Amino acid sequence: MNRVAATPKPPYFAVTTTTQLSSAFDESAYFNLGARLYGKAHEIPGFLGLEAFFEGGASIAVSYWESLDAIERWRNHPLHGQAKSLAKSAWFGPTMTRIARVEADYGFNLESG
Repeated sequence: MNRVAATPKPPYFAVTTTTQLSSAFDESAYFNLGARLYGKAHEIPGFLGLEAFFEGGASIAVSYWESLDAIERWRNHPLHGQAKSLAKSAWFGPTMTRIARVEADYGFNLESG
């Protein structure tokens, strides 16, 4: 996974989840599950990419999608549901997810692909 997702020209959608990690957070298990989730997300039509960062007991993940329908397909995926249950019950403290339509973007020093 690249640190900066290569997204198409807008519009598209961003799903941002910010969380404070709980004291029961299991980094190794989380990253193993995250790798499986990332692979499954690629199977969902409309998945565009993911960026995730961890620092100081908190994390933020931003996934990018072509449409609200694609986001809904991912939200209803069984493995994603299992991961959310585990996060809610053990790994995550206060958490907020936001869905936004990206109307414009710009960047620099990006590799052309």
